Amino acid sequence: MSSRPTTGIIVGSGFAHWPFPAVRETAADTPYGSTSSPLTLVQIGGCEAWCVARHGRARSIAPHAVNYRANVWALHAAGVKRCIGVNVVGAIAPGFAPGELAIPDQLIDYTSSRAASFATGDDPVVHVEFTEPFDAELRAHIAAAVDECGLGVRRGVYGVTEGPRLETAAEIDRLARDGCAMVGMTAMPEAVLAREVGMPYAICAAAVNYAAGRSPAGVPIHAELERYLGVGMTRIARVLEKLLPRLRDALV
Repeated sequence: MSSRPTTGIIVGSGFAHWPFPAVRETAADTPYGSTSSPLTLVQIGGCEAWCVARHGRARSIAPHAVNYRANVWALHAAGVKRCIGVNVVGAIAPGFAPGELAIPDQLIDYTSSRAASFATGDDPVVHVEFTEPFDAELRAHIAAAVDECGLGVRRGVYGVTEGPRLETAAEIDRLARDGCAMVGMTAMPEAVLAREVGMPYAICAAAVNYAAGRSPAGVPIHAELERYLGVGMTRIARVLEKLLPRLRDALV
């Protein structure tokens, strides 16, 4: 195996169900502060990858308080050439149900208080191209790995809300009118920071609840979360076991 893995994974709220043991780990202090968790080397599908727990290992860091700049910078500094975000989302689009996987192809940013750039005022501002926020080639490889697992996948727009509270039913209605198929709290600024350092980035997400006001049976959101979080992460783990060898063989 390579002594310098080139794939990074940022794992979100499902980290408690993360099945891949650490090979080794290292503290990662960056010019932007400390990462959410130590930078951890894991083995997946016979390949090595660097992993960060987005909310910390104890899930103690709220979405708006995540040090996204430190997490992305640490992976970049470790030699990561492509980054996969593992996220959980609420399902908005008709027919989209908890337990399904999603590979978003667009996003709308509704956040308001996050450090959203590496630009600090000391260097010339660079307006990164962000028409397509997720890397098309990496998305295609994730989709192929999902298909290889015999699983279905949802595509569409990811609406990124501030959190940590969940949304109101009226807010979800607004997101639906805006074209969002799913809602989550962490795709931004993670996606744009990866773009700023030239690191291809895409998300493999699991729907773990219906978004507010969307549950056909009126099941409380937290009951759905309890039921589907482990299911979703188990499916994502299967996908990653297919995906990492694909990336090793197909990409530099």
